[in-house]
Amino acid sequence: MPSAALVLVAALLFGAAGRDPDQFSDDYPRALERARERRVPILVDVWAPWCPPCRYMQGFVMRDPALAGLTRRVVRLEVNTELPANAPFVERYPIDAWPSLLVLDPWSERVVLRWVGSATAKEVDRLSRDGARALLRAETGRADAAYGRAEGLYAERRHAEAAAAYGEALSASGDSWPRRRLAAEKRVQALSFARDPAACAQGALEAAGMLGPSPRARVAATGLSCAATVADEALRREAIDALEPLARASLLGSGLTPDDRSGLYEALVEARDALGDGAGARAMALRWLAFLEKAASRAPTPLARSAFDSARSEAATRVGEPSRALPALLASAKDLPDDFAPQSSLAVLYLALSRPKDALDACERALSLLGGPRRVRVLVIRAQAEEALGERKDARETLEEAVRLGEAYPEALRPHAPLREAKRLLASLGEG
Repeated sequence: MPSAALVLVAALLFGAAGRDPDQFSDDYPRALERARERRVPILVDVWAPWCPPCRYMQGFVMRDPALAGLTRRVVRLEVNTELPANAPFVERYPIDAWPSLLVLDPWSERVVLRWVGSATAKEVDRLSRDGARALLRAETGRADAAYGRAEGLYAERRHAEAAAAYGEALSASGDSWPRRRLAAEKRVQALSFARDPAACAQGALEAAGMLGPSPRARVAATGLSCAATVADEALRREAIDALEPLARASLLGSGLTPDDRSGLYEALVEARDALGDGAGARAMALRWLAFLEKAASRAPTPLARSAFDSARSEAATRVGEPSRALPALLASAKDLPDDFAPQSSLAVLYLALSRPKDALDACERALSLLGGPRRVRVLVIRAQAEEALGERKDARETLEEAVRLGEAYPEALRPHAPLREAKRLLASLGEG
């Protein structure tokens, strides 16, 4: 993406640069210098403009008045992983999913706390407070010591070890331990990243009774998604049967963010699919789509509304009515002309609508606005459109370009999933 266009997207997401002397965008050295001056940690929001939960966080959560005093405790930094200038930061601090919130010690520059996925304003505030304490805290009790070790392991992305340490902290604690709920939720997160779906599903069941509505919804969604990928069919069904009632009950609760509620619907659709229940999956997808349409209608800005576009497209496609999402995506493309994400989403939707020429045009518009690793994903969509038009030679050349581009990135920046897809499609095309 040309730098001017990407800077404009960032400005739309975060507002004018310099509005707060302790808030920085894509300038780690300045944020580090300021944090050392103030002797406070750095709270880093690692995001990407193509990431729907990131758009939700910036359109809703980070604008919450409850976070107005955040920079009293931390220096804030937003890092867009699509910007080439941020490659050194992303290589040094690789992440597992977008968005991720990191708390950095400004002296050692190590990650002391990590939060993966969207969060409420209250949780962001608590993370900043815990980060400030982490620089001063001496762990004493066994539960606190295990929790501190777990946080360090999680920050280093040693997920299986972190999950075990969170489990040790929970075993050593009582119901009144103040970190019990957070340890339970983060244990489930760590198990999901450790790619142990059965343990992740079981951990979600164990954690559910300890948590409030919003974290319980996230744990239920994570656990159910894990359950849907359990390899053994009997164990998969058993795990889904155990977690699905929890997820459905969470949908009825109050106090959930729209992002959390959408995640629950998606996990429930995936679970029905994993059990071969097509009718049940479609019924749940209809409820998901209706919810998304209502939530988007309440969004305060076009940017906030666009946070629901990808999920609306997915839900509409799952119910067999992809055209139902088209007006919303066209509105986002019109209202956010310098943002590649609506064009990319349109390309995917046009393919679902069997309109490959329109998909190809949307890809070209997205590519004209786009640089960075996400370009590989759009090239894959373009190749799919070209193949649908019978242009197999062009599709092969596009996929070869996607592979060359993806493999040129260092490991921390490499777009692994789109790169795998490009190679798979290239193999399916065979020799030229």
